[in-house]
Amino acid sequence: MNIFDNYFLKKDKLLKRRIEIDNSLYEKLMELTEVYDTSINKMVNVAIIELIKSGNVNIYEKNENEIVESHNFAIRESSYKELEKLKDKYGVSIYKLVNIAIYNVLNSNK
Repeated sequence: MNIFDNYFLKKDKLLKRRIEIDNSLYEKLMELTEVYDTSINKMVNVAIIELIKSGNVNIYEKNENEIVESHNFAIRESSYKELEKLKDKYGVSIYKLVNIAIYNVLNSNK
């Protein structure tokens, strides 16, 4: 393992997917692009990887008036395959799993 392994993801085939994201989560990711030298797409991929590693698939409470918007993402193929396994295991849709992943990383330091 070298230093770059600590900071960068290895290359993987990317799958283009349109995923509904809770607006409040997406806005927080937009704010983080001002802090980190990264894109929202890359943050979503990291969030998915963390969800897969942790297995923390707990539905969170969201505002009943939450607006949901569809966004285009390039999701790592290996991660998407793991999301499909989690979908089958927990009976939770891919878009909900992605929202849970984002929620988990945004709230991990609180």
